[in-house]
Amino acid sequence: MNSAARQPVLSACHGATLVLTLNVPEKRNVLGPAIYDGLNAGLDLALADAGIANIVLQGAGGFFCAGGDLNQLATRAALPPAERAARIELLHRLVRRIRSCPKPVIAAIEGGAAGAGASIALAADLIVAAEDSYMSMAYVKAGLVPDGGGTASLLRALPPQAAAELALLGGRFPARRLAELGVINRLVPAGQALQAALGLASELAQGARGAQSAILALLDGASDQGFDDQLEAEKAAMAHALGSPEAAEGISAFRERRLPVFPAVPSYPSAPLPEFDTPVTRLFGTRLPIVAGGLMWLANAEYVAAAAQAGIIGFITAASFPDPQALRDEIRRCRELAGDLPFGVNISMLPKLVDSDRTAGVFRLVAEEGVRFIETSGRSPAAYLPITRAAGIRVLHKVASLRHAVKAQEIGVDAVTIVGAECGGHPGLDLIGSFVNAGLAGARLDMPWLIGGGVGTGAQVAAILAMGGAGAVVGTRFLVADEIWAHDAYKQALIRATENDTALGMHTIRNTVRALANDTMRELHELETTRPDATIDDLMPLISGIIGRRAYETGDVSRGVLSVGQSLGAVHRTEPLADIVAQMRLELLAALDRVASLNPKGSGR
Repeated sequence: MNSAARQPVLSACHGATLVLTLNVPEKRNVLGPAIYDGLNAGLDLALADAGIANIVLQGAGGFFCAGGDLNQLATRAALPPAERAARIELLHRLVRRIRSCPKPVIAAIEGGAAGAGASIALAADLIVAAEDSYMSMAYVKAGLVPDGGGTASLLRALPPQAAAELALLGGRFPARRLAELGVINRLVPAGQALQAALGLASELAQGARGAQSAILALLDGASDQGFDDQLEAEKAAMAHALGSPEAAEGISAFRERRLPVFPAVPSYPSAPLPEFDTPVTRLFGTRLPIVAGGLMWLANAEYVAAAAQAGIIGFITAASFPDPQALRDEIRRCRELAGDLPFGVNISMLPKLVDSDRTAGVFRLVAEEGVRFIETSGRSPAAYLPITRAAGIRVLHKVASLRHAVKAQEIGVDAVTIVGAECGGHPGLDLIGSFVNAGLAGARLDMPWLIGGGVGTGAQVAAILAMGGAGAVVGTRFLVADEIWAHDAYKQALIRATENDTALGMHTIRNTVRALANDTMRELHELETTRPDATIDDLMPLISGIIGRRAYETGDVSRGVLSVGQSLGAVHRTEPLADIVAQMRLELLAALDRVASLNPKGSGR
């Protein structure tokens, strides 16, 4: 067997179409970690290459996919429930990525699509199937239940009774019956599914790709929101599309009675469709009320652009780029990666990070580069607001207490983040928890406010919104994102850690820090305990940022003040930032649904 044949997923380009082939034909392409990795890599390739218009999924050996391997599933019975759930999440992550892919995905089915294989096929936007093929979800015959979004996909694709029949009886639905029910777009002779799928893909590739991407986002979001919210999403998408080069060409072609010739690569990004309407999403123009706060040494262009593409806003950390030209270059690189999507720059005004003499210069540089948003911290930004106002820059100021939030409101920043005692980095001297801050902020502030510190799940974001907050700032949960450049050993250390594995220090210099409990933090505790008058010069051999950067580079987490918060308990695996955000979004929606269900029926409220 040659090396290509041993690859669990094969990829090949046919014009503007990327074909991904599940390549374990001797087992009817049963799913496993290697296939998940291969399909995720293929999706990454398709998203990174602007020349790829769409994706076709197929299986080798005349069979699409037989789903999970029952032999492997049997071995999981002995695993703890949390570990079983983590294995299932591999499938769920893949299904979410297929369903939310901004480029059309077509499933080409020969033979059959069974179990989780059917879930993958149903997650695609279009399905082409051979006449002799079938779908089945026979979980019930093994005493199991569908996963991979199987139940949701069935109800989205089939009448309720047909979905119940397929899931409860575990039988096969022939392709012809599925076509009659509207599940299959093209029914073709056996052996011709790929050819027909490529024909459909070619037709799509000649269309308006930017508009297609926006339509997919609208279709994906329609099932998660009410009619009025969907109308708002359509309004925003249509308003954006009307100003695009695609619309200009399409309308001109219609008026001139000719076929349109759309650009092979969209010249504008898909509009960030508004999903939540809060002061934060309106301020930044994002889909979700989540902010990826600045991360010293780690928040670079790749990470911040990934945040933008995931529907949130991130901030490049200016202090990570002491050389002004390096910061300027990083901003420009982020703009190349993010396009028109919003991003910002974090400016810490702590003297040890950005010297006072340089701070105004950093503000001016950011303004010169046309950045629209700045996150500030460390001390009052009042002296620099004339620069931001003249440039039309909106300022999100981060504070560690409500009294400082009130002062920020008085000087006229646009929004304020209040970080609680749980946060990684600098939680301030008062050490008031995030839940208390959120409960009190609404009565003391008239401006938009966010909560940071210990926020690692969508349910916590829902709680902040319910208490009147405009959104949440997340840091620690995102540290294990694939786009964070730090060594994998560092990320694995965070995954092994729990909410109990942080420590506080730097009390003697009145700049409390919360960081990963390690040798450095223990030595710092001993020094400050024995020398309560220790100065910053005494502490510097332990707390120097250069030591922390070395830990990120080498993965040796025993040394350095490595800022992390107590939301470490919500960190379970490395994955793309978009997947972390997608999971938090689902948790947020589920939490809001739970709260809505508590409303007494007939109360009129």
